[in-house]
Amino acid sequence: DIEGAIAIIKNGGAKAQSWLKDKIDGKFAIPALYHSRSKIPLDVWQASPLSTNRNEQAHRNINRDGINLTLLGGIMHRMHYD
Repeated sequence: DIEGAIAIIKNGGAKAQSWLKDKIDGKFAIPALYHSRSKIPLDVWQASPLSTNRNEQAHRNINRDGINLTLLGGIMHRMHYD
């Protein structure tokens, strides 16, 4: 219930109201979380994963060992992830 969640946040004080205004005015955060406010077709929405954990983990793994490398070292390191 997005309207109920918005009402709860509005009652959270000035900082909560400012945060909410930023999310609503930005026109990105609410549609990204709530399909009824999104322009993404329902079948595409349902086909996407429920979290970005896999993407975040892959990003972490690449950066864990792949920082401060030479160009060639970076290319060779990246080959293991492609």
